Amino acid sequence: MPLIGEQSASVAVPAARQRRPRRSSVRHGQASCADYGCIRAECRQAALRARRQREQDRLRGLSARVPPYPAARWAVRLRAQGMSAQDIADRAGLSVTLVRRVLRTPADGQTVRDIARTSADAILGIPLPHRRNTGAPGLTDSAEASRLPADLARAGWPATTLAHRLGVNARTIAEVRDKRPRLHLDLALRIRRLHRDLISLDPAGYGIHPSDIARTRAAATRRTPAPAA
Repeated sequence: MPLIGEQSASVAVPAARQRRPRRSSVRHGQASCADYGCIRAECRQAALRARRQREQDRLRGLSARVPPYPAARWAVRLRAQGMSAQDIADRAGLSVTLVRRVLRTPADGQTVRDIARTSADAILGIPLPHRRNTGAPGLTDSAEASRLPADLARAGWPATTLAHRLGVNARTIAEVRDKRPRLHLDLALRIRRLHRDLISLDPAGYGIHPSDIARTRAAATRRTPAPAA
């Protein structure tokens, strides 16, 4: 018989699925995963650490929630250095949904929702990365870069393979493909070179499983907008 306050996995998991938003990006090991009902040890430990931190902040007279402006300004700087929202979320241990909301924070003085102090501290604690190529600084329009990963997907190259070759997170490839407004010039140049190198090659000849190729092509076809009538 389970202890009071505990649930078996067969009971807790369906409950967590019911409470978790359908498109949630929360992963195991994050405090919010336990808030959704997950009983994995790493999730419960993360939630316990978060509660202890909130209690320490309360005893020090610090508010549990703070305005998002400083974290938003730092997140924008991190993105300008080439980090995607998913990269920031992975480093901070937060959901990518929260990071994207922080990145959309308007200018000071406008009414915005506060965020948890622990979330703000996690973002502010990420060190500013070095640019990958000092010869190609700055941001550029993503129009061409968003088209090239889509071309490679139609050719059967999975996003995970492209991400590995580019040295980025697979979620970054999806963001670029789905037309992130601007991206780091260095990444745009590397995507262009990768497209040039791979577009005429057969993925099957480079270790990509036929089922992965078919799945990638089918997903690319679904993403392609239907021609106007």
